[in-house]
Amino acid sequence: MNSKFILLSIALLMPLYLAQNVFIEKLIAYNKWSSKNLRTFLNNEEKLFRQLVFFENLQKVNYHNAQDHHTYSLALNQFSDMTEEEFAEKILMQSDLVDLHIQQTASHNSTSSTTGGSTSSNSTSNNATVTVDWRSKGAVTPVKQQGYCSSCWAFSAAGLMESFNFIKNKNLTDFSEQQLVDCVNSANGYSSKGCSGGWPASAIDYSSKFGITTLQNYPYIGVQKKCNITGTNNGFKPKSWKQIPNTSKDLQNALNYSPVSIAVDASTWSHYKSGVYNGCNQTDIKINHGVLAIGYDSLGNWIVKNSWGTGWGEQGYIRLAPNNTCGILSYNYQITA
Repeated sequence: MNSKFILLSIALLMPLYLAQNVFIEKLIAYNKWSSKNLRTFLNNEEKLFRQLVFFENLQKVNYHNAQDHHTYSLALNQFSDMTEEEFAEKILMQSDLVDLHIQQTASHNSTSSTTGGSTSSNSTSNNATVTVDWRSKGAVTPVKQQGYCSSCWAFSAAGLMESFNFIKNKNLTDFSEQQLVDCVNSANGYSSKGCSGGWPASAIDYSSKFGITTLQNYPYIGVQKKCNITGTNNGFKPKSWKQIPNTSKDLQNALNYSPVSIAVDASTWSHYKSGVYNGCNQTDIKINHGVLAIGYDSLGNWIVKNSWGTGWGEQGYIRLAPNNTCGILSYNYQITA
């Protein structure tokens, strides 16, 4: 056979061969990921769609990690067959509900002049140490998993109360996020919507009136059910709390006292793996997720506990770049007594 013909044939077939190998590699990666994450499908059409979404996310992860100028890395995880729209709908809080809570917060702060309950704080002191990490003090419960329920606000509030209870009473106890999901509702005077979203301050206020029981007594199921709590003495009851002013100095000062419940824009967090994250669109912050700030490092990076399980991020945590990265300084709450 003519050697020129052979070379030409190889040249023509090589792109197809390479493309096939790339597809096979992607398919192997998907099968491994699907098996690890126990995926099941209604039909072949849904399976094909999930594969295509996975391939697109895989490409984004690989492209990001191939660049050497980023301060953080991405990885495949439980969200890797979800579109950005699905991630926002199933994991993050609904924007209209968040907007309602923000309006209520602004209205309350403009009229509140009491010393108990929720109050604003205008701090001018600077008592911040170089670094703070409440995990090293034993004041943070293990990372939990909210599942496909936008109950992050309940995890943020429960985590805040768990840490304050330890600091005050030297007792590290897991509190019930499910109680907050079920009971911080319209019947009890709150506009929170369970698995559609809520507001940490509402959960704290509810707990101050009814008490919050333990996770063991009221296990988490990730679906809003009928409130299974009666009476007003159901466990830990915060007496007062405050909203932290939106400056880095004030948040650092607050974190020297205890962890802080924070609200952030987590729209782009889905595939975060490690490093210092600075990937939010700072010109268009949309608050949609509640988490718990548990400290900061010597460079001013915020250390944040999430509720997406230990397989996400740095064993369930994320480090955010200094200042107002992802809106971290926007709406923060701390228990004071």
